[in-house]
Amino acid sequence: MGDSRSFRLAAFAAGLSWRELPLEAADLLKLCVLDHFGCALGALGSEPARVALGAARRSSAGGGACTLIGQAVRSDPATAALANATLSHVLIFDDLHRKAKLHPGVCVVPAALAACEISGADGGTFLAAVAAGYETAARLGVAVGMAEHRLRGWRATGTCGSFGAAAAASRAFEHGAAILHHALAAAAAQASGSFAFTEGSGMELYLAAGTAARNGVVSALLAGEGFRGSSNPIEAADGGFFAMTSDGAHPERLTEGLGERYLLTDTSIKLYPTCHSSQTGIDAALNLRDAHGLRTEDVERVLVRAGEITKIQCGWDFEVAPPAKMIFHLGYAMAVALKRGKILPADFEGDSLRDPELVRLARATDVQADPALTAIYHEKKPCRVTFHLRDGRELDEQVDFCRGDPENRPSEEDVLQKFYDLTAPSLERGRAEQVAELLLSIERQPDLNRLTSLLQCATERALSSR
Repeated sequence: MGDSRSFRLAAFAAGLSWRELPLEAADLLKLCVLDHFGCALGALGSEPARVALGAARRSSAGGGACTLIGQAVRSDPATAALANATLSHVLIFDDLHRKAKLHPGVCVVPAALAACEISGADGGTFLAAVAAGYETAARLGVAVGMAEHRLRGWRATGTCGSFGAAAAASRAFEHGAAILHHALAAAAAQASGSFAFTEGSGMELYLAAGTAARNGVVSALLAGEGFRGSSNPIEAADGGFFAMTSDGAHPERLTEGLGERYLLTDTSIKLYPTCHSSQTGIDAALNLRDAHGLRTEDVERVLVRAGEITKIQCGWDFEVAPPAKMIFHLGYAMAVALKRGKILPADFEGDSLRDPELVRLARATDVQADPALTAIYHEKKPCRVTFHLRDGRELDEQVDFCRGDPENRPSEEDVLQKFYDLTAPSLERGRAEQVAELLLSIERQPDLNRLTSLLQCATERALSSR
């Protein structure tokens, strides 16, 4: 066990201290945590939130030690992690690791929060747990071969995210390397999450985050009580995670540069509530809009060249569907961006979906898989957009890295503004500022009690505003 790559990763995660993080990594993580809670609070009152939090309340009749965001009642750690993670993924506005093709925060932060609440950990331990979870999830996602994993129908947020959540919860409990490795083995036995939600717009899209967070907390609790797992749960030839879920794994990437190169720093903070694979296309549309003063009515049709996975996920024939499916449609998202200059979560439901000009342009968009762009999808997700105008002109723009990517990092002010916009329906501005201040100095907090108290009192305003 001690010689396996999974054990070396476990030992690194168990020994990780927030004080040893590079300044870039620590600052990014705090922004990611801030962004995470903004997304969670912004989803209060939505239908998936009602389902997840309602189920959590029903199963929490006996109470518990852990916070349910926006709820007066408390719950057990596994239920709280599942409900809070599901809630935070509803808007699909949360952070994303491009090279691992997963959403780390929605898996890791709820698991770390629940574990820290039952262990009484301080803010520095919470930040270390989040760091351990992000790094573990990113390394699993990169090593599994994210394109090959996706093409088998797996969703890495649920699968690889389970490992990140297990590492986070174990680090919050201050488990040693051997126990944390057993938690990774327990996570391997539970990891799941698929793209089947695209057929019928199922809520499994959001649940993948919830099950990953729950799996992580349960795995860490089991390991702490003596659960013994496989000596090589990730690379085992018979039933190992890689063998089951990918035709193109790169096991060496699990530990490549471990402790020297933090893969968590490749995390993107999203500025559009859409599938990340669509966001370079959105930026291209906005760039052409700004450069040429374009309106939707100027455009006759749109051609997008992109990687194969972008075509699969974002290039389907337009049809009105629930938000769980609509946030993936590239043509519709570009139409909204072109007409309004920005994209908000509300654009994927209600009257916007019946806007005749948005529908026309969405249907007039053709997304084609380009072999050259498919070949670089592991590293970046470029889109080359061509607008065919009604006056006969063609306007062309390629974007390789969208706004919010590490190569185009948002400022603290950008992330704060997003947080305040998202939390406006659920928190008074003064309370929102208190939450932001706490999260941006989380490593100095003696415990998480003030934070969780603020998170619990958001619900009445959120529900009355819907």
